[in-house]
Amino acid sequence: MTPRRALSLLLACATLILGACYGSSTLLLDPSDAAHPLEDGVYRREGDAARYRVSLGSDGWYRIEPVEQGGLIGQSHRVLLNAMTLDGGREGFAVAEQTDEGYTYAVAYLDHGRVYLATPDCVDPLDRNDAVDHGARAEDDDPMTHICSFRTRGAVLAALAAYAGHASFGAPFLRK
Repeated sequence: MTPRRALSLLLACATLILGACYGSSTLLLDPSDAAHPLEDGVYRREGDAARYRVSLGSDGWYRIEPVEQGGLIGQSHRVLLNAMTLDGGREGFAVAEQTDEGYTYAVAYLDHGRVYLATPDCVDPLDRNDAVDHGARAEDDDPMTHICSFRTRGAVLAALAAYAGHASFGAPFLRK
């Protein structure tokens, strides 16, 4: 899973197709419980030149757009955050990104203005076990596509919380 793909989940830059993820055909987070911890602006991961414009829509969803060199704005994507407690007690967020196929999920937390994001990968046995242990169905459409499919909010939140206990969050994203 590339850092750029992980950002796309948090910041709705879904131009890449996520081939190995936690997903669902319907939204499992609650739009009425939307959390809004991010300020509108342009974000960049430390050590990466890619930039993403983040703005909160009137519907409570974030709109995220890649900002190309020269200021060209890419396709807008929608992301919803719900507050949750991550494994180990840290306060964080379940992240849902709307895709053409449904929704994909990740976890995030903020620390002193820095946004940390981790995206589960169902190719990884630990990530897959977190999903299956909490009620997901592991689906392998082909050798390149591994999806852990969820049907309930409780299952995806429990799996994301467990996943956060061993996830690699990588370098943070900062508002520039």
